[in-house]
Amino acid sequence: MAASAVWGFTEKSFRAKEVRLNYAEGPASGPPLLLLHGLTRDWRSFSVLLAELSRRFHVYAIDLRGHGSSGHVAGGYRLLEFANDISDFLRSHFPDGAAVFGHSLGAMVAMAAAGSTECHISALVVGDTMITPENFRHSLYTPLFQQLRSLLQRGSSQTELAVGMGKISLRVPGLDELVRIEELPGNTPDVLAEWARTAIRTDPDAIQMTVDGSAFEGWQPEQLLPEISCPTLLLQGNPELDGLLSDEDVKLAMRLVPNTQHVKYPLLGHGLFMQQARPVLNAVTEFLTKFAG
Repeated sequence: MAASAVWGFTEKSFRAKEVRLNYAEGPASGPPLLLLHGLTRDWRSFSVLLAELSRRFHVYAIDLRGHGSSGHVAGGYRLLEFANDISDFLRSHFPDGAAVFGHSLGAMVAMAAAGSTECHISALVVGDTMITPENFRHSLYTPLFQQLRSLLQRGSSQTELAVGMGKISLRVPGLDELVRIEELPGNTPDVLAEWARTAIRTDPDAIQMTVDGSAFEGWQPEQLLPEISCPTLLLQGNPELDGLLSDEDVKLAMRLVPNTQHVKYPLLGHGLFMQQARPVLNAVTEFLTKFAG
C-alpha cells in the first residue's frame, strides 16, 4: 500500500478475478463514488476534480486493466472484460451500491457494468463516449491512436514520447490541412508530458484492440441500455470539437435508458473536465447529490 501525497488519496491494490487493479481512495466524506478514466490515462486524469469531489463523496479512482499501475492481460481488453473487473470491485467494496462516473473508455465500461445484474450502481455519469462504436471509427481518434501506438512501439523515453505526441498529425473538421496535436488549443508541453506519463504505461494491446474494433466485441447497446436502471447523466462534448458522444447516440440513450438526463457543452470537446473543470463539476455534483446520497 503506497500513500499518495496528492489530494489526500491513498493508493491500494485489489485482486479481481483476472487481474490485479491499482486504485486510489480518498477521505470518507460522503457516499461512495467510483471514477473510471479513458484510454491511455490513469486515475490521476481526474486530478482537477478530486479536491472538490472528495469534499462531498468518498471517492475511489481505479486504474483500468492495462493502464497505470494495474496489471496487463495480453489480448484481454474487450469492454466486457474491463466491465467484469469493475463489477468485481463494486461487489467487493460497495455491497449497498455506489455512484460511478466514467469518462471516454471508462464511461463505456461503466455502462456495461451498470447493465449487469451482478452489481449495484446507484447513479451513473457518462462522460462523452461513444455508444455506437462507428463514432470512433469515423473520428479523429482512430488515426490519433494508430500513430500513438507506433510511437510506443519505438520504445522512446517519456520525454521523447511527449515530443512525438505533439507531432501527431490529424485532420480537423473545417480545416483543409493536417494539424499537429501541439498546435491545437490546450496542448501545452506540460499537458503532453502528463499524457506521455500515462500513455507509456498503457499496454499497447489495449490501444490496438480499440483501433481494430475487437475491443467492442459483445457490445450491443440495444440490449445493454435498457438494463441500466439507475439514474443516468449524459455529459456531451461538442461533436464539432472532437466530442465522441453524437447527437444520435444521445437520442438512443434517452430512448432506451429509463431515467436519463443530458447536458451538452457547446464549447468543450471530448476532454470535458480536462479542458474546463467548473461546468462539469457543477453538473456532476448537482446530479450526484440528488441521486447518490
